This record gives sequence, structure tokens and C-alpha cells, in this order.
Amino acid sequence: MRSIDDLKRWKSYGFALTPIQDGTKKPKLKDGKWSSDWSDQELLNSERLGFFHKDSNVFTVDFDDKSYVSHGYMSLLPMTFTDGKVIKFDGQPTSAPTHRTYKINGHGALNFKYPAVKSKDGGLLIETLSSTQTIFHGGDRQIHFDQEPVEVDLKLLEDRISLICFFTEVEKAWVKDGQRDEAHLRLAGSLARLPEDRFPTDLLEKAVVMLCNHTADDEIKNRTKKITYQRKQLKNGKEIFGITELRSFLGDVELAAYGLLIDQSEQEELQQEQQENTDPKEYPLIDGLTLDSIEYPKVDYLMNPILSTRSFNQIYGWYESGKTIFGLALSIAMSSGNKFLDWECDNSIPSIYVESELPGDVFKSYRWSILQGYLDDGKKFDAKNHFTLTHDDLTNAGFQYGFKSIAVAKAHGKDAAKDYGRKGREILLDLFMKIKQRTGKAPFYFLDNMSRLATFDENKQPDWEPFINWGIDLKNKGIPGCFLHHANKGEGKGSSGSSYIGRLLDTSIQLTKLADDYRFKMPGNKNLQSSIRFDKSRGFGGSHWAQKRILTMDESGKWLHYPYLKQISFVIHDLHKKGHTQEEIRNMAENKEVRDKNNDPYSASHVDKLYRELVALKLIERNASCWNCKKAISTDEDGSCDKCSSGIPCSNCGKCICEKEKDFKK
Repeated sequence: MRSIDDLKRWKSYGFALTPIQDGTKKPKLKDGKWSSDWSDQELLNSERLGFFHKDSNVFTVDFDDKSYVSHGYMSLLPMTFTDGKVIKFDGQPTSAPTHRTYKINGHGALNFKYPAVKSKDGGLLIETLSSTQTIFHGGDRQIHFDQEPVEVDLKLLEDRISLICFFTEVEKAWVKDGQRDEAHLRLAGSLARLPEDRFPTDLLEKAVVMLCNHTADDEIKNRTKKITYQRKQLKNGKEIFGITELRSFLGDVELAAYGLLIDQSEQEELQQEQQENTDPKEYPLIDGLTLDSIEYPKVDYLMNPILSTRSFNQIYGWYESGKTIFGLALSIAMSSGNKFLDWECDNSIPSIYVESELPGDVFKSYRWSILQGYLDDGKKFDAKNHFTLTHDDLTNAGFQYGFKSIAVAKAHGKDAAKDYGRKGREILLDLFMKIKQRTGKAPFYFLDNMSRLATFDENKQPDWEPFINWGIDLKNKGIPGCFLHHANKGEGKGSSGSSYIGRLLDTSIQLTKLADDYRFKMPGNKNLQSSIRFDKSRGFGGSHWAQKRILTMDESGKWLHYPYLKQISFVIHDLHKKGHTQEEIRNMAENKEVRDKNNDPYSASHVDKLYRELVALKLIERNASCWNCKKAISTDEDGSCDKCSSGIPCSNCGKCICEKEKDFKK
């Protein structure tokens, strides 16, 4: 029976009470409509009472498992107002809790239903109710915990309900005594892989204790300690059992609720793995005749030949080498379909430059300095096709700590390396997909830089693997990109970290700040002077594009490139352009008229050597003739003089310029 005090208490909870029609689950109608406007006497006289969810500002977690297995895990949910109904268990009437009700208070209601399709026994396991009513008192309905509904974190509640669904499926498929230890080992491995921030060990141990109690297993301590042990194994990089092994051990059961506990990308991996296990496919057998008949998708170049639509690349360099300004210039050129240096932009593509280090205002100034050169040269700039994202953009948007890591050190735990890093990568991928939706094309992305975006040990290959594999997967899906990274100290020692990086890249570009001997005299303090070399050049290695060069950008944003030569070589080249022969330049050196930028003279033999280098690089077209026989000297056929090691002997008479000098001295 209920009393007036009961009604007052329930109304104080905010419950909008309604009588229930006799013999049904439907509220009584007033004037043909649902109503909570009933007198106390009408509420007292009704056999059963309910409350409306919306009017009460609550939602209810409804345990609807016909076997009542899930009900045994209800205590995993936060305590709140709880009611149930009388059922027969082993032929005896007993009261089972079936509903837990939570207050909304601005947080919204959890929308949950599992399974989405009715299970084999004809019903749901658990769902949430937020727009109907819950029958909670009278007849076969009883209150188990009579307290005001509490607020709850919706994500926490969803995780707990999902865990209950999983343990319900596990318990229904559980093994008999004699196989339990092996089954618990596989269960612990599956649980250990769940992210610890959402599923702490003590919560998982509590669920395992319930499973043991429900299956009359008294080795509870042995079962629960397996979870801690398995998580420790994962953190140490050891291989352990997982959900695939558990499913197989329990008789190839589906255990689909495990998908509720993991992130979307991991669900896809599990689904693919399951599909491969149940419906294996054979690799195709391709012979030479078959290969010739296959038309594979063509690789389109964005910056021909260094960057393509199916590539994963790197730009790296030491500080002040110009990595950011160079990468940003590339992104602007690709987004607008412009040539950059001597690389042709075959197909314009939207680009996004993710800058994690520079303040937004400084980054804008970098961008403007490049665009200034574009405008001066009359080049187009497609602003709608060029996207950027800085740390300041994120903080302004409410992200307190800016960028999420896209790779996390395994020293933080295997779960951290796998899950936390993946979250950051998934956020970026979502951003790329939004660009594709807006522009119709997947973007080329620049991630600047890995030292800021990742929190791993750069020297350990396992720390790099999730990120590198992600980048390769993206390029295979038609999403190309590039990351920026720091270089090891010393020329030619590669980017900072594991040598594993370079092996799997398509293009790796090193930028290095020029030494004084190579630097030009350029006005202003905001010019860039660096060398560029390719230590990975898939598809163009050995070509002139792969040769080391000098890059410059002046204050107006104009880019130029030159052969990688010291400034004294450019002095010699300028003298040649002014009409001076090799012999004349050599004589000028003898007279100390050929000097470097520090005004130090160069010897005649050194000038001859540098001149020959310019000829070999085809920067000087040599039209010289032999002083003796007057025949043309071929620089392609003739080598160095054995006597002076500086002149070029004539292939016709064998005379060298050094012999003329000897005759002159005579």
C-alpha cells in the first residue's frame, strides 16, 4: 500500500505521477489524453503508479533481459532511484530490480538501445526510456531504492551499461568448470585492452567478481588478478589474448557488445578481422600476361615529381632551416594550382596546414610574406581551398590544451600508445573529411611538427609505428600528406629519431641553414637561405630534381633556387657571363683579382678547379679552343691534366694550358 507521505516524497523528487490502467501498461487518460493532474485520492486508489519521463525531467535505464542475467550486474551503475518487479526464479517468487532512473538537469538523456535488432530470445537486453513512462509501484512493481534520482555523467553511464551488456553475453556463453581458468585468461586479455580512463581496473574486477558469483566460481582472487597482470603485459609490449581468442574459446560466439566498449576505428578492425576469419579470401594470382592487362589507378602528381596524390612524406631540418615557411609555401602553391620553384603543380588540391607551435599571429605573418610574392608575380591564390589550424585556433574554440597527441609513447602504457594517439589521429581525419565534403577533394595535409604533436620517444620504432602506419593507410585511401620534423645534428644524419621513419616514406626532404660560404648578400633580415636535399626520392632519384640545391626567399616572398655552390663559384660564373675565358679568369686569380665575399683571394689552381666543376654541372658552356692546335676542347671527353691537375688537355694534340705557361716563362 502507499500513503499520502509516499506521494509527497515522490512528488518532491519531481515525479509527474499517473495512475496506470488496470491490466495494462498504459497511463489512465483524462479527457482522452495523458495527464499528471490527478488528485491524491485517485493516485492512492490506483493499483499501479507510474511517472512521465519528460514532465519529471528524468530518464530510466530499463533492464529488459528475458533471462534476467543482465539484472545481476545492475550494481555497476551509479546508485539512484531503483524499482523492479516480482518474478519467478527457480519456481519461487522474488523481486528483481529492473529500472534505474536518473535526473536530466540540462545534461540531456542518454539514448541507448542494445541490441538494435532483437536478440535471439526475442527481446532487448537494455534500453533507456525518456519519452514515455515508468511503472514503479503497486501490483507486481516494487521500489528497491527510494531516493531522489541523481545526475550522472552520460558517457560514464553509457560505458557502464555497455560493460553490463558485454558481461551478460559472456555469462550466457560461459564454460563449465575445468575450462574456466583458460576462459578467464582470455576474458582478462580482452578487458585489459580497454582504455583505463574509461574502464579502471577496479571496475573490471568488480564485474569479474559478479561473473564468478553467478557461475559458482570460488577462485575469485585468481580470476581478478589476471586483469592487472594482463595490463602490465600490454604496457611491456607483450602479446596477450584478446576478444578474438575469447570468442573462439567460448564456441565462436559473437560477443557483439564488446564493440560498444571500444572506439569506432577499432570496431572496424575487429569487424574486418572477424570477416577474414569467417570468410577468408584468397590472394589473386597475377602472372605476366595478367599484369599487362590490368589498368591500375594512375598516380597523379601534385608537385611533379616530388609529391603525388598517393604519397606519405616528410620535411625535416634543424632550427632556422625554414621548414615552416617552405611547407606553408608548398601548401599555398598546391591549393591554388601554382608552380613552385621548378616543380609543376599538375593538379590543384585543397590543403590544410596544421601549425602546432607558432602563435597564430606569427603564423599569419608567415603566410602573408609568401602571399606577397604571389600577388607581385600576378599568381592566383584560392583562399577557399587553403585551410589552416593553429594552437590559438583551438584554444579560442574552447580546447584548453590545444592539440591532442597523434602518437603517444608506449612507455605510458600500450593502451596509451594505441588509444590516446588514435583519438588525436581520428580528430584530424574527421577534419580532413570535412574538407573533402566542402571541396569535393581529399586534402593534402601538413603536420607541423611531430615534436609538438606527439609525445613519444623519437628513437624507438614501436612509438612511431601507429603514426607511420596511419599515414600509409591514409595515402592508400587517397589522402596524401606530409609531416614536419626536426633533424639530427650533423649533415646527412637524417631526421630525429628512428631510422624506421625514412624506410616507409615516399619523399623525404631535408632543409639546412646555409653556411656563410654559401650565403648570398640579400637585403633585409627576413630572407630565407637554405639548402634542400632529398634523402628519399621515390620515382625521381638520380634526376636533376633530386640534386642538392640552394633555396632563397626574399622579404617580398619571391623564391629562387640555385646549384649548391659556394659564393666564389658564383663569382667565377658571373665573370664567365661577362665574356671572360677560363684563361683570363685564371690570370685574374694570379693577380689576386678573384676574391670571395670576405675579400680573400683565390689561387689560380683553385679557380681552375671550380671552373671545371661549373662546366661539369653544365652551368658553363665551354667554347674554348686549344692554344696550340686551335681545335675545340670537348669537356665531355677530355679529362684533367696529369701535370697540373687543373687544366683540360686537348684531345687532338694533347697540349694543356699549363704547357703554354711554361713556354711563356721561357
